Amino acid sequence: MTASPRVTLSRRRFLTLTGALTAGSLAMSAAGLWPRWALAEPDLASRLLRLGRDIYPHEAIEDRHYLESLTPLLEKERDEIAAGLNDLDRRARAAHGSDYAGIESGAERETLLRKIQHTPFFAKVKGNLMMGIYNNPALWPEFGYGGSSWEQGGYLHRGFDATPDWL
Repeated sequence: MTASPRVTLSRRRFLTLTGALTAGSLAMSAAGLWPRWALAEPDLASRLLRLGRDIYPHEAIEDRHYLESLTPLLEKERDEIAAGLNDLDRRARAAHGSDYAGIESGAERETLLRKIQHTPFFAKVKGNLMMGIYNNPALWPEFGYGGSSWEQGGYLHRGFDATPDWL
């Protein structure tokens, strides 16, 4: 039996390897990360996520994009948003005996949203979602939008009449 050579691992080499592994795993899992506030307040995040997905329903868009869109709003007006969600839950319990997020039927949730669509709460949430989702260059390919054409000489000779996959 031959003795295997002993491999020594210096502290520096160990830290380099573990740092690279950590960075790689973070990069791979970054697609599913929620914003910090959402991790700290999962109840508020899940309620807002249900509302956001009902206002702008896109199955292909990850949850984090909805929640990141609402981060600036929550930094400024967290109490007002929480009060708006509480009002929505109160209306849902009165109509269906369940909180808004617990209502299974999309049509029933839509009916509740139609009743609050003219409130400042709904307008703020809808506006932040609209700008956060549709003004996000990372999501443009999901909608078949290639971005501004001005920098590339316009659409005329670049297939402006090509039909996106989603139409």
